[in-house]
Amino acid sequence: MLSKAAHQAIDIAKTIKVHQSDPLTPANILSARQGADAGNPFDMPAGVKLETVTTPQVKGEWYRLAKKSTTALMFLHGGAYMTGTVKSRRWLAVQLALKSGYETFSVDYRQYPEAQHPAAQNDVEAAYAYMRQHYSHVVVFGESAGASLALTLTLSLKDQHKPLPDKVSVFSPVISQLNLLTSEFTRQERDPMLLGAGDPVPYFKDPTSKSPLVSPIYGDYTNFPPLMINCGTEEVKYDDSVILNQLCQSAGVPVIFKAWQDLFHVFVLFDMPETQLVLQQIGDFLQVDVA
Repeated sequence: MLSKAAHQAIDIAKTIKVHQSDPLTPANILSARQGADAGNPFDMPAGVKLETVTTPQVKGEWYRLAKKSTTALMFLHGGAYMTGTVKSRRWLAVQLALKSGYETFSVDYRQYPEAQHPAAQNDVEAAYAYMRQHYSHVVVFGESAGASLALTLTLSLKDQHKPLPDKVSVFSPVISQLNLLTSEFTRQERDPMLLGAGDPVPYFKDPTSKSPLVSPIYGDYTNFPPLMINCGTEEVKYDDSVILNQLCQSAGVPVIFKAWQDLFHVFVLFDMPETQLVLQQIGDFLQVDVA
């Protein structure tokens, strides 16, 4: 049975979904970003210090903890490569910092309409290299489009024979940019958060590309680090998670797959008992044995 807060989150999600059919003009996209920021006010809790990074190569926010570690967490927000922001995801990123015990860097990567692929990929890879300069171990979390970037980051590092994240956690990942998987159609009415079977996001110039850095469904997951996949049973991207789990199992990846009953795309954005439970499980999964 869903909590009262979950039912309230479903009602809020429905109001967000209504605007997803609006024309994707630069003005509408920028307005959506501003609305996301304004709609998610957040006061930094005691014991967490906000530190902004702005360099030509790397932009984002550190959430520093009093307890230091040789491991740091990279946080990658979603928003269809358009409407998400570091600020609007502060609550979630800080929750993961506290649950994992790791200082967390939330990457401010370039999006549409200011940029197109591979801008976000390049920014995330630069941020990862920056983090590896300061930490012996890096774990990665991403939600929605950020989950896709967590996958494409790791696949790219693997192809370049560079050190990989110790662990990767993805929430409601998107592994195909064409929006043609079965759940896109069968769950359109069931997912209160996201429209299904729509046009590809305009961030990708060629969404039909079979590059795994566009659609991770084409990736080779051999020797991929331990992976945790979370999603809701009602989301239009449900099949993305199912297929990703199958691809990783076939490649011998240690993978944990959890589909949360009656919940929706990136429900983890909402503060409710179900979210606190899954965040604790993610924080536990991301622990790295550095002995």
